[in-house]
Amino acid sequence: MNPLILLTRIAGMALITAAGINLLVKKCAPKSEDLVTGAIHFRKSFEEFQKGVVSVLCGSRGPSPEAMKKERESRRILIE
Repeated sequence: MNPLILLTRIAGMALITAAGINLLVKKCAPKSEDLVTGAIHFRKSFEEFQKGVVSVLCGSRGPSPEAMKKERESRRILIE
């Protein structure tokens, strides 16, 4: 077999393989906004876990109903 044709075939197969792997990685890799969302959820869940551990170990009571109502009102989004 002619060495030039052999090298062309090998280069073509390598190119097709590299393109396929590139598409596979792009399809399977998480997007940056997914990573940010996951990091936010992880941080919030870790904060809740810390609150739970502190309340179990220290026996702290929850906030008063007035404080809960005030916090709920501060989080409310007004729609006009």
